[in-house]
Amino acid sequence: MKSHRLTNDLDHYAREAITQLLGLQLRAGISETSLRKLVADCFAVAAKAAHGPEIQKGLGLHRLGSVLRTWHKETQYLTRNGLPRRLPVDGRFGLRSLISTQYPSQKFEAVFAKLVETGLIRRVDGERWMPTAKHARISELTQETLAHLSEGVARFVETVTKNVKAESKDDLLFERSCKVTKLPKAEAVAFREFVRQQAFTFLIAVDDWLEAKVAKSTQTPTKTCTAGVFTFAYIADDANRRNRKRKQ
Repeated sequence: MKSHRLTNDLDHYAREAITQLLGLQLRAGISETSLRKLVADCFAVAAKAAHGPEIQKGLGLHRLGSVLRTWHKETQYLTRNGLPRRLPVDGRFGLRSLISTQYPSQKFEAVFAKLVETGLIRRVDGERWMPTAKHARISELTQETLAHLSEGVARFVETVTKNVKAESKDDLLFERSCKVTKLPKAEAVAFREFVRQQAFTFLIAVDDWLEAKVAKSTQTPTKTCTAGVFTFAYIADDANRRNRKRKQ
C-alpha cells in the first residue's frame, strides 16, 4: 500500500510539473509543432542519460524528519532541561515507541537501520541512542526524492503563475530570487555555508509556525490545505559553459 501510494504521488507531481512547464511554453507563443519537437528532443536526451543503479524505495524524507522533530519537541522524549533523552530501543518511551509515531510497527527495523546508516542517530551508553540533528537530509536517489523534486518544480511554476494572475498584493505568495554573475570561485564555499545557515533559520521558523497552526486546527473540525516552502541555492560555472559553446 505504501509503495503504491508513493508511486501515485510521484506520477502526480511529475505530471503536474511537466504539464505546467508545457503550458507556460504555449502561453509564451511557441507553436504546438515546435513544442512537440522540444519534448521529443528532451526525451531522447533523458533516455540516453538514464543509466546507473536502480532507484531504491525510501522511507519518506519528511517522515524521517518528523521522527527527529518529535524527539526534540515532545515532552516524553525530553530531559528536564528540554534536551533529547538518550533512548533505548524498547521500553515505554524508547526508539520503537518514537518511530511508531510516524511509521507502522512493521517498518521499525527498516527505519531504525536507515537512521543509523545515514548518521541521523548515534549509539551512546551501550544500548541507548541520541539524535545527531533536528532534521533529516538523505543523500541518495529514492522515489521520495524524485517525488520531492517533481513537487518542487510543480509548486514553483504554480506559484509564479498564480502571482502573475493575482489581482491584489494580498493574493501574492513568497517567490523571490537574487544572483550575481561574477562571484569569485574562492567565495563558493563561504556562499554555501552562509546560505545554509540563513535558510535553516528561515525554514525552522516557518516549520514551527506551521506545526503550531496544525496543532490548533486538530482541536475542532475545519477545512485544511497543504502549505509549505521549498528553498534551494545554486552555483553555475558560466565561464566553462561559454567555453564549451565556443568550441562546438
